[in-house]
Amino acid sequence: MAEFENQQGDAAQISREIAGKLVALGIDWNDQEEMRALAREALDFRGSSQKHFLATGEPVSRLKLELFGLIGLMLKTMEEGASFGGHIHGSEVWKAMARALWDEKPGSSAN
Repeated sequence: MAEFENQQGDAAQISREIAGKLVALGIDWNDQEEMRALAREALDFRGSSQKHFLATGEPVSRLKLELFGLIGLMLKTMEEGASFGGHIHGSEVWKAMARALWDEKPGSSAN
């Protein structure tokens, strides 16, 4: 029942969470190259890779795993908003992440 959800509020919360993970990972969301490298990694990530991330026990790996989950939520929120004729707007972090994902998406003109 996505039409009853507060997707704009969700976007704000997801944006804050993504920003926190980026800070913890030492990634500057204003650095397009860093963001595109992260976007490539997120787009290449598969569920089976999760075992590797969790098995290493490294904090960075867990942070990236959590970040990839947040990116998935971000994309799902945008998709649901669009399916009901709305556009979900997030923070500057949200926009930087979306731009990097779009640029790294297979078949995009930026590749």
